[in-house]
Amino acid sequence: MRKIAVLIIVGVFALIQGCATITTESVPVEKVVNVASAEKNTLYVRANNWMVEAFNNAESVIQFTDKESGTISGRYLLGTVFNAGSGPARRAYATIKVRVKDDAAKISVTPESFSYAKGNIYTLYTEEDAKRDIDELINSFEIAMERTEDNDW
Repeated sequence: MRKIAVLIIVGVFALIQGCATITTESVPVEKVVNVASAEKNTLYVRANNWMVEAFNNAESVIQFTDKESGTISGRYLLGTVFNAGSGPARRAYATIKVRVKDDAAKISVTPESFSYAKGNIYTLYTEEDAKRDIDELINSFEIAMERTEDNDW
């Protein structure tokens, strides 16, 4: 009987060790996109349209816009970290700030820190997922800034 108890304790300990909790860092990722012969107003409209398209979830919101300063910022839902059966799900967010001026646009994506259990089958979103999604956001922003619109609609 004692051997069974020891085996159970060792098994539980091994399970706990296999699911280490990791907390991500909140490090901003920035990119400057140079766009030759593009006025600030044009880039502002492109950036605003990009945010409307990228923020396609009710939990992603544009929080501030100022056309005069060329600033747009918002809170973006990266993903659901853990969806608990009872109680609220834990989510990962990032703050996105865009600044535009003549011939250039700058995006800064700062993920909020979140914790997840590495190796846990119930973890839906990890730091690697967040990095991939942030890179995809920045790439789509760069494409949107460089895209020329057909004004003959």
